[in-house]
Amino acid sequence: MTNHSYTQVIVPMDKYVKNLAPRAKRWVSVLEGSLVLVLLTSLIFNAH
Repeated sequence: MTNHSYTQVIVPMDKYVKNLAPRAKRWVSVLEGSLVLVLLTSLIFNAH
């Protein structure tokens, strides 16, 4: 059984990001990176 809800969200977002300007793509990647850092630090500090 496959999970189609994941692809239904990711595919439109991927198409939207592909059509962005290079400067906007850079900001999206910076935001994604900062979210990953926040999640990792929260995992590290909550583990102890």
